[in-house]
Amino acid sequence: MGLPFNPLGIVDLREVKVALQRRMQLMAEGLHTSKVFVVVNGKGGVGKSSLAAALAVALSQLGLRVLLMEMDEQGNNGEDLGYTGTELDDGGQAQAAAILEGKPLAPTGEARPNLFVVPGGPALEGIIEELYCQRRAAKFADSSEAQTAWMGMYAAALDSVRDLYDVIILDVAPGSEPLQLQALVSGDMTLIPSRSDPSSRKGLRTVGRRFVQALPLNPYLRLLGVAVFGTNSSATRVQTNIKDQLAADLKGNAPVFDQTIRHVESAAVTCRSRGKVPQELVSARDLDPGLRRSMKALAGDYKSLAMEVLQAKAQLDAARCEGNAA
Repeated sequence: MGLPFNPLGIVDLREVKVALQRRMQLMAEGLHTSKVFVVVNGKGGVGKSSLAAALAVALSQLGLRVLLMEMDEQGNNGEDLGYTGTELDDGGQAQAAAILEGKPLAPTGEARPNLFVVPGGPALEGIIEELYCQRRAAKFADSSEAQTAWMGMYAAALDSVRDLYDVIILDVAPGSEPLQLQALVSGDMTLIPSRSDPSSRKGLRTVGRRFVQALPLNPYLRLLGVAVFGTNSSATRVQTNIKDQLAADLKGNAPVFDQTIRHVESAAVTCRSRGKVPQELVSARDLDPGLRRSMKALAGDYKSLAMEVLQAKAQLDAARCEGNAA
């Protein structure tokens, strides 16, 4: 399903309203399957894109059909997965065409077997401008439904293709409130990477506020957990303190994952320069022994975190099934 385009410059939201009503009905009937991960923080530089890319590769290697969509103008997924400057890298044009012109949402191709990508990039500037226009126009709408429908533009586009994939991962820009709201209305589970600094924790709380804003349009949404990123693997007491602080911020609403992602600058730089995630470089023969050991350790972190995320999802799905049965 596409979104009708108004030649005056504002997308017609009637189809969006219908799509939101349909998904609310599916939720009420217990037929809305859980598959959309939203990777987000209100602050940049917390490992968001690296985590999204590594998780996407890990799940695709398990045989799952994965769609990774980067809702970010920076286009970092292209560097993480090595498709920057290739035919897969459209600068966000396919995404913009789906949201602004009513074209079907379609990936530009496979970055890995089973891993399909919808890149971000400069073309998302037009989407952000449209979202701001829609939000301003919504203030003058005569019903609560009309006032909030603009937040469902991405949900409508994604719902039209969600049955084609086992997992959909949204990598969301840190500084764009409209894009974050779109992702949260579209998603089923929110995964928040965070560092230990106060700014990262502030970014987590920002996501919490937007989470609450999205809930009326997406009561299915749950906070899956927080992943601690960029830690010193040997500083166990520091890690414990960080987790305790984050747990206090979450107030029992979600766990802080046990597995942390260590900071290894040389490994991170090598991954970006080669366009591969750590688990794809553990056997690279041209790495010096020290870097290979670091890469193996970092790959182990991501693998363990991916398993923990899947376990958390399974528990969430089981709870939902019990709730639907009741």
